[in-house]
Amino acid sequence: MLYEYYENDDVTFRGSFKIVDTAQTPDAGSALVRVLEKGRGRGYTPYLAETAASIAATQIYYKLSNLRAGVFRLFFTATFNTGADQRTGIIDFIVRKKVAA
Repeated sequence: MLYEYYENDDVTFRGSFKIVDTAQTPDAGSALVRVLEKGRGRGYTPYLAETAASIAATQIYYKLSNLRAGVFRLFFTATFNTGADQRTGIIDFIVRKKVAA
C-alpha cells in the first residue's frame, strides 16, 4: 500500500509487529527508523539516517516534520527478547506538492 501526504505536512508513522497473530512488544529503546528517498534512477538514497524511534506498548512510532515532495520508503526495525529476535517493517509513501484548486 502506498500512503499519500502533502508537502510540509507533519506525519507520525506507526508500526507494530505480530508473530503468529500475537502482538509483540519491542525491547525498550530498541526501535529504529530509517527513511530513503527514491531518486531519478531505480534506487533509493538516504533521506533520514538511522535514528531512534519511540515505543509505546506494542507500537513503535516516529514523527517526520516538514516533508518535501518525493517518493519515500520508511523502515522500522525493532528488537525483541533482548536482541534474540529482530523484525523490520516497511512503509512506502509519496509526498505531493500542494496545488491550489
